Amino acid sequence: MSLSLQCKIMFKKALFFVNNLPRLHFWVIISLFLFLLIISFIPTHGDKNKKIKRELSLPISEAAKGDYAAAEPLDVLNEGGEKLFPEFSGNREVQKTISAGDTLSEIFSDEGISAAVLQELLEADTEYLRLANLLPGQEVQLLISPDNQLLALKVIIDRANTLSFVLKDGAYASKLDIKKGEWRNSYYQGSVTGSFYVSAKKSGLSASQIQQVSSALQDQFDFNRQLRVGDTFHVLVAKQYIEGAYSFDSEVLAVIIKTKSRNYTAFLNEDGRYYDKNGKGLTKAYRRYPVNGHPRISSRFNPRRLHPITKRISPHNGTDFAVPVGTNVYATGDGVVVRAGYHPAAGNYIVIKHGRKYTTRFLHLSKILVRKGQRVEMGKLIAKSGNTGRSTGAHLHYEFHVYNKPVDAMKVNLPLSQKVPEKERKAFNERRDLSLREMGEL
Repeated sequence: MSLSLQCKIMFKKALFFVNNLPRLHFWVIISLFLFLLIISFIPTHGDKNKKIKRELSLPISEAAKGDYAAAEPLDVLNEGGEKLFPEFSGNREVQKTISAGDTLSEIFSDEGISAAVLQELLEADTEYLRLANLLPGQEVQLLISPDNQLLALKVIIDRANTLSFVLKDGAYASKLDIKKGEWRNSYYQGSVTGSFYVSAKKSGLSASQIQQVSSALQDQFDFNRQLRVGDTFHVLVAKQYIEGAYSFDSEVLAVIIKTKSRNYTAFLNEDGRYYDKNGKGLTKAYRRYPVNGHPRISSRFNPRRLHPITKRISPHNGTDFAVPVGTNVYATGDGVVVRAGYHPAAGNYIVIKHGRKYTTRFLHLSKILVRKGQRVEMGKLIAKSGNTGRSTGAHLHYEFHVYNKPVDAMKVNLPLSQKVPEKERKAFNERRDLSLREMGEL
């Protein structure tokens, strides 16, 4: 019997069956058929993962049209330079560019990653305090095992900073990679025609740079009363460029204010303080303690400390002062507030940058009294101590970093004198003369 004849016979039998069905049964069968047809087009979680993998293999211009943008391979290497997680293991990579309203918790949920993992990551992030608040435009990359275990996470914070977390021996190890970039000097000069601020803005200085100039000489010179029309200012600014683009990180290296009566000078030293051309200090020295008096230290700087909550070896990068909630907290040196916010592990916190060399951090605060971008002077009230975040009791956690590395704040050599120390004088003079030559003053 031919195939066409068999089809005709089957069709006639089916038609006879349908014609002899009650009308209600007929529509039940049709509805069931349509239902099965519809659900066959709904993608499963496995299909979603296949879609992600396909998109990751596309060029950026194409993959960016979907939920996930194309990414460079997330290579996680050990100390010997070998891959910790081989490509053939079945692991999958996911990359996402953060949009307004996105949270890491939602991203983890979409990928089937346990919510407990986020808490472990936040605990590991207390050294850098960068993971809690993702911003639009930042990128995250995830390396996930076949059973949905997060093996590695990379957060591209900006051009200069990339934060990574890698699962090692059952715990996440964090690392912040900082591109040093290139510092280029820019020279600005102008004449006073009205207020110093307006005149300086016309010369090309930014608001933060003008504030830095004013702070450097505020104890020596009154910009509102002593400046006259025709007085001149000369400012040398160092700007940081990452991969050829201005990072908006800058610092004033040298200032000369020329009035009819005398000249005023300020030169930035490696310790983050300003000195005149003779090496005399223009700003206040650092203070050792961020609180008044000498409160009891409940936990000292200890890179091998056993964490009181997780019971794992976790470096204690600061000094804990046993003070009650609401104790006044002061800036220990002149600087600018680079971060101020909340972190689930660190609680309310403040980070102050004192030039390129020094950085201070204050954790577990009950109240923050400064804002990001604000310049502060040594001794300024910046916060109230507290017990926020992951804390075992009321205290102030205080850190001191030298070139981004934590050191013991109670033992570090601080610039406490009112003049450049003799052992640093030669280097200071060389930087001063170099600045003067770039400004055409030498």
